Amino acid sequence: MRILRLLVALVILSEGAKVKGASRLRRVKAKVGHHHEALLFNKHLKSHKTQDMGAMSTEIVHKTAYWGSIRVGTPPQEFKVIFDTGSGNLILPTTACKSEGCARHKKYNPHESATSSEVSNENGEGSTEITFGTGSITGDFYEDKFCIADSLCSKVRFIGSVEQSAVPFSATPFDGILGLGFKDLSMGHDFNILDDMYQTGSLPAGLFSVFLTEDGSSEITFGGYRPELLASEVVWAPVTRESYWQVAVSDITFNNVETGLCGTGCQVAVDTGTSMLAGPSALVNSLQAKVAPEADCSNYDRLPNIGFKIGNKILNLKPEDYMDRDESGCSFSLMPLDVPPPRGPLFIFGDPFLRRFVTIYDKSGPSVGFAVSKQNALDEFEAAKIIVTSGGAEEFQRRKPLETHVGLSPMPVGLSAGYMTEEEGAAEEPKAETSKSFSDSDWLKKIKSEPARTHTFAESPSSLSGDAVKADVGEEKNTPKERSETSVNEWAQKMKALLDGDFVQRSSSAGSSSKGTQLVSIKLHKV
Repeated sequence: MRILRLLVALVILSEGAKVKGASRLRRVKAKVGHHHEALLFNKHLKSHKTQDMGAMSTEIVHKTAYWGSIRVGTPPQEFKVIFDTGSGNLILPTTACKSEGCARHKKYNPHESATSSEVSNENGEGSTEITFGTGSITGDFYEDKFCIADSLCSKVRFIGSVEQSAVPFSATPFDGILGLGFKDLSMGHDFNILDDMYQTGSLPAGLFSVFLTEDGSSEITFGGYRPELLASEVVWAPVTRESYWQVAVSDITFNNVETGLCGTGCQVAVDTGTSMLAGPSALVNSLQAKVAPEADCSNYDRLPNIGFKIGNKILNLKPEDYMDRDESGCSFSLMPLDVPPPRGPLFIFGDPFLRRFVTIYDKSGPSVGFAVSKQNALDEFEAAKIIVTSGGAEEFQRRKPLETHVGLSPMPVGLSAGYMTEEEGAAEEPKAETSKSFSDSDWLKKIKSEPARTHTFAESPSSLSGDAVKADVGEEKNTPKERSETSVNEWAQKMKALLDGDFVQRSSSAGSSSKGTQLVSIKLHKV
């Protein structure tokens, strides 16, 4: 009898080994892809003067980073990710990753998720190697349940890294990357989460927006934007190439006077995944020569506004936006970065630009909207100096402002922010937030007390005519057109219900946690 039991046990172990072995064999036999993320984790050389007035450069990968929570798997596993318009994949470290770049991070465990499966893309690739401006990862392809909020879930494909380089990943305060770029940047069909959200009706009106500040009130909003955060009209520009969120600029201006530096035109990618400004090296060098900033800051107050002309509108950056100024002196902060064709050459607008302008991303256009960010008690007079009308060029059509969504105010959830540093492979933790908790906001009390109703949600995302349409995000439609003339009552009901939920992102430092939902808006706290 003992021998029989032993034989049965051996058979069971053998079969289990065969299954595991077959799984490993399938992974080995699958082709390995190769991919390069040109905009992520690029080093910035910051020049400054030493005590003996000699020149010195410091390499910086990222100055700051913003991150928030997502959930993957059944039961859900929670991760901190950056929301990056400059890439197109979800990347998370897995429990198979033993390298230094994964050590400090939460890791995805596919064996603990009932809905996880290994997948290959349409090219037969089951894994990939990705290189960045600095660092690299190697990862396998998975499919699993993905949630931004409890009622905003779908099945997605993503990359589970099995190896991550120490630089920069040992210094990142977030676990992974959630790409919000176009499918051209993704690993294949069903890997683009933005496409998935839009096609299934989870992205109302095909819109999301980003509002960044220095005071802890930053947010990313899915489904539209909050007009009360805008200090100007929205200037719209069509996406010129569906890869990055990339638009055309006809020229660069100094104090609203054209310089001719763009020749036949420049391209600009709006990138929420970087804290820097960058551009083609030849243009950046020409800009720096024309600006001629003194290293001792002696001419700082006389530096010009640098503008980027879209149609007949000029979007201006002030010296405080494009200069680094500290106790060591002043330096031009635009970083030389040559993105090769066909995506480049182009300028990269990161956090300094995003703090000056609210940016709105229209998936259905596709197009990008720009409006002056209302912060620091900015009035209309000052806003008129930041977006300036220039004569002689045809103005792009602009949509009417969204109607504040009558009772459908964005629902923020607390996120965290912190500094990235390569010193000793550590990331600085954010300080405690001093901004008001959004759980006490007037709009939050209002939406919780009001019944959900049917509302007009947004204008047509496929046209810049300004005509209002309705979007149904409560049930899935096959095409955007089928979603365009329906009710959002169910969507309102979901938001109201989620306000009483307990899906909360807590800051890693004492006193900086906040509560809310993340159905529409995700709050970004800046230290």
